Amino acid sequence: MKVQSLRTRVVLLVLLAIGVVLVPLVLATYAFTMSEVDELFDARLAENAKTIDALGLGATASTSEPTIVESSLPRNEQHRVVIRGHTYESQIGFQIWDSSNHLKVVSANFKALPLDAVPAGYADTRVDGRRWRVFSYLAADNRWVRVGERYDSRREIGRALAAEACFPLLIAVPLLVFLVGAAVYRGLSPVRNLAEQLAGRPVEATEPVGLGDLPSELNPVVRSLNGLLARLGKTLEDERAFTTNAAHELRTPLAGAVIHLENAAHAADLPSAQVSLQDARIGLERLTRLVNQLLDLARWDAGQIQGMKAVDLRICVEEELADAGTALSDKNIETTWTTPDVPMLVKGWPPGLRTLIRNLLENAIRHSPPEGKIRLRVAHDQGWVVFSISDQGPGIPEHARQHVFQRFRRGPSETTGAGIGLSLVARIAELHQATIQLAAGQDGWGLQVDVRFPLLQSPGS
Repeated sequence: MKVQSLRTRVVLLVLLAIGVVLVPLVLATYAFTMSEVDELFDARLAENAKTIDALGLGATASTSEPTIVESSLPRNEQHRVVIRGHTYESQIGFQIWDSSNHLKVVSANFKALPLDAVPAGYADTRVDGRRWRVFSYLAADNRWVRVGERYDSRREIGRALAAEACFPLLIAVPLLVFLVGAAVYRGLSPVRNLAEQLAGRPVEATEPVGLGDLPSELNPVVRSLNGLLARLGKTLEDERAFTTNAAHELRTPLAGAVIHLENAAHAADLPSAQVSLQDARIGLERLTRLVNQLLDLARWDAGQIQGMKAVDLRICVEEELADAGTALSDKNIETTWTTPDVPMLVKGWPPGLRTLIRNLLENAIRHSPPEGKIRLRVAHDQGWVVFSISDQGPGIPEHARQHVFQRFRRGPSETTGAGIGLSLVARIAELHQATIQLAAGQDGWGLQVDVRFPLLQSPGS
């Protein structure tokens, strides 16, 4: 299950890191303790055997039957003195064999073990179903002294010692859980403060969020958030400006069309009514063109590019020239269209490319004088595909060229239009990673527009 809480995730990761260190440490402590206990008890067996030898037990025994030593048991009547015996006494045994290999002295729990059951030195064996650790020692007078200890007593004592060593570590785990949780909760307080600060901001607020005393880890998040707020603020401002300017631009042709229709309704004769209706038609056509441009601009502002693919720019130009045939013939404009007889491939969206070409062609037609000339060209230029269009209109002064791509900004000599066409062209070019350059037309008059698209190599090249 995926953990959604950052606090829980950090706590779990910290505890996991502690566990990765603590668990091997506990296991190593347990194994080391048990190993040391075995070493200590083995040394004690050897010491006990040599002590029994030094005491000379069984050296003077003359009876044929061995002396059996019973384990001492506590006496009920002894309350205030030290009780003889011990819990583990019955788990320790010994044997003494004389030089003739006769058993002389033996503890009751060890009498079933024959002399040849184990070799000299340390060995493991089983007595009465119990596993014993035995040490056999050959004394100077050829007596065998054998001392043994049950493994279960060793393990019990070893586990007790290991538990004492590991107990502090185990006690520390719940304390660590609590302390780590509290530390992480306190450490994440800047995140909570930032969340409260954002929650308390007005919906329309786009001011940057102050870094303040935020930890350095949150600085990239806040900087990215501030960048997002700045872009959002610019978008909102552009939308407000777009709405204001669009309303202003739409109001003029609407009011004009209404006035012309009213004039036609109150005209004294048919010719006057026809003139007013013609003026109304021109106003409505302008309004239609303006609405279409506004819709196109809104669509491209939203970045609604669908199906970017390899497009032959020549075909787009030829299709738009065919559609503009009526407008060209109405003004008797001569067009010159030149392009190499090879595909001019760019990566783009065909409707967007045609919109760009259409707007530039409509501008050229609108500003060209009757019987003027328009030149169109598509060519390669050092890794670019360049679409050029030039007219013989009034052109745009050099100082004003950088402003004509702004929305609702008309050229110096333009009295009609809404100033949307070139801004729409600039937006489409931007989305296609193209650049636009304005220059004087042929012979220094008119306007030439060069749109440079990155060249898309054809699959066979």
